[in-house]
Amino acid sequence: MLDAIVFDFDGVIVDSEPLHFAAFLETVRPMGVRFDYAQYLEHYVGYDDRDVIRIILGEVLGRPEEAADPQRIADLCHSKQLAFEAIVAQGARPIPGALELIASAKGKLPLAIASGATRRDIELILDQLGIQEVFDPIVTADDVEKSKPHPQTYSAAVDGLAQRHPDRSIDPSRSLAIEDTPTGLASARAAGLKTLGVATTGPQSSLHLAHRAVESLTEVDLDTLEKWFG
Repeated sequence: MLDAIVFDFDGVIVDSEPLHFAAFLETVRPMGVRFDYAQYLEHYVGYDDRDVIRIILGEVLGRPEEAADPQRIADLCHSKQLAFEAIVAQGARPIPGALELIASAKGKLPLAIASGATRRDIELILDQLGIQEVFDPIVTADDVEKSKPHPQTYSAAVDGLAQRHPDRSIDPSRSLAIEDTPTGLASARAAGLKTLGVATTGPQSSLHLAHRAVESLTEVDLDTLEKWFG
């Protein structure tokens, strides 16, 4: 049996990558940076805000001194945060099948979130979706020194689950991560979790690191996951 399920957030619970794309574009446009959504998915998706800004400053603009400046990174991340909040205020859509899967697992397995998004981003959208009390812990970019693809985010999520449910003897090898990007899958596998890839952000062929992959979360329920991974 599965011990727990750890959900990524962007692209797994909520269809937020287009919203992040728009917020990043608004943030970097004054610096003369342009990229389309396909380029965003190819180069930036799966990384946290800090790393995206570092890549843009260091590799795109050729400003390594700014990419290494914590205050410059923090200022641009704050600008992106404000842009994202304004966009999210217009509404965020759940990924098809996500809320149904969460509802089927709630109360039967411990659930967590392991995400490269900020806590403020996540809590804002969870509140919109009415599922803010479902996940414990919620591990965000604010909680780790090294975000995905480093395993720290998923390791922290499993450690948090184990602390909150000592009677369950939660182990990463019996826990499932649900991810939509190669970066996230690499993080989860390095932390020792089983992995389900869902092709919401890219083609299913890009999810080769997943133990199993599906086109949509509408294809699975808790019984299916127990059969595949339990």
